[in-house]
Amino acid sequence: MLSVAGALARLYAATVQAVHVGEENQRLAATALEAGIPLRTVTGPTVDALVRAAGAEDVVAVVIAARGASTGKRPAGSTALALITSLDKPVAVVPPDAPAMGAIESVLVPLDGTAPSAVALQEIVALASNAELQIVAAHVHHGRSLPAFSDHLPHEVRAWSEEFIARNCPSAQAVTLELRVGEPHEHVLDILRRSGCDLVALGWTQDLARGRAAVVRRMLAESPVPVLLTPADGRSAAVLAAGQTAAAPADV
Repeated sequence: MLSVAGALARLYAATVQAVHVGEENQRLAATALEAGIPLRTVTGPTVDALVRAAGAEDVVAVVIAARGASTGKRPAGSTALALITSLDKPVAVVPPDAPAMGAIESVLVPLDGTAPSAVALQEIVALASNAELQIVAAHVHHGRSLPAFSDHLPHEVRAWSEEFIARNCPSAQAVTLELRVGEPHEHVLDILRRSGCDLVALGWTQDLARGRAAVVRRMLAESPVPVLLTPADGRSAAVLAAGQTAAAPADV
């Protein structure tokens, strides 16, 4: 998880601080010291303590490990769910089997034409301006909303794709578009695996009620790479000054 925090910190031009809730822990302190990352120990109920720590003005993003089995489906733990639904800043959830991460070179951004997905894209495009970052945009048509094409299918699909990128990603420098037809939560994971992206970026309304956030739920349960969730109503961390902090809760 610390390697993911470091990779995200480089995107945000930030520094990393690890946070541990509980008593002083020599093992964690040694791990953080070896990684060159300061460790802050806080007390109190886990979620409340982390929300207070992450709510500091200089924290631009939070990285937390998902609980669960290292293979197969793994619903996110209660701490991760509490943080992603309560914090007004980006939270990256790292799967338990995620490999150590170096530089982030490519990001998958699912787009459905709504404000939340636009927020995630704007965040990534802003970060990409300071890094050589390849953006893979994914759009899944519902069968009922599939555009009408004539017999010149390849040409019209290409023209539609170019118009979609121009409309949704006007300032991005390196964007490719993956199109599918069906239910988004059934296709985004396949697009991720085929594209080999290092990170998934999703904008959302922080609502996990039944019938909502199907793509978020699927990615948290099965994504092989970290999932960066940006609240649609939260501030954009990309506009904050360089040198601020990306916080990584340790052993929670």
